[in-house]
Amino acid sequence: MRGVVNVAQGQFEEAIPFLERALKLNPKGTHIYRILAAAYAQTGRVQDAKKLLDKGFKAWSPEMKNLRFVMCYSPNSDLQSLEWLAEGYLKAGLPGEPSGFFKIFSDQKLTGEEIRNLVFGHKVTGVALRSGKPWWLERNSDGEATIRNGDDSDTGRSWIENDMVCDQWDNLYEGLRDCWPVFRNPEGRPEKNDEYLGVSDYGIYPFSQVH
Repeated sequence: MRGVVNVAQGQFEEAIPFLERALKLNPKGTHIYRILAAAYAQTGRVQDAKKLLDKGFKAWSPEMKNLRFVMCYSPNSDLQSLEWLAEGYLKAGLPGEPSGFFKIFSDQKLTGEEIRNLVFGHKVTGVALRSGKPWWLERNSDGEATIRNGDDSDTGRSWIENDMVCDQWDNLYEGLRDCWPVFRNPEGRPEKNDEYLGVSDYGIYPFSQVH
């Protein structure tokens, strides 16, 4: 989409006509409302931006309406582009702090052996961004695993495959295997349980090892 490319390049005025046209063609595209809101805010149209942002997040729970969660789903790896988008969201009224989102880059990716040393024989914990509820996951050295996520708990097994940690639970997620890479979070802190970032198809899961 041309408008999205323009926003990524910081060309907000140029992006607006393309995004407005996209919204007319696809009025149910809530992601377009959000990106157009950021573009409006960056060009000084703050009130228009706030209205669009409300529409873009209409079906979202309160725990999801913040910069950190929203930026987890931004399809861009360029830091400058992400900061422009985040700045637009903040100007439009989205709660959060400047640069207050996770930065995920290839040079921070853990190898399979590093993941093994981090999570096998240890307990890790974090807070789910989607629900705001704490979770923990404990694996022994043989890969036997126990998970507690909000009100749900289960047992299963874990293993390392292609520099990813894989889990398969007895009951959760229909027993399907779930594999995801892990990245260091240079801005993470032990007290915030976000020193590492598990990146899955359905979101980002910050966590720390329990000492």
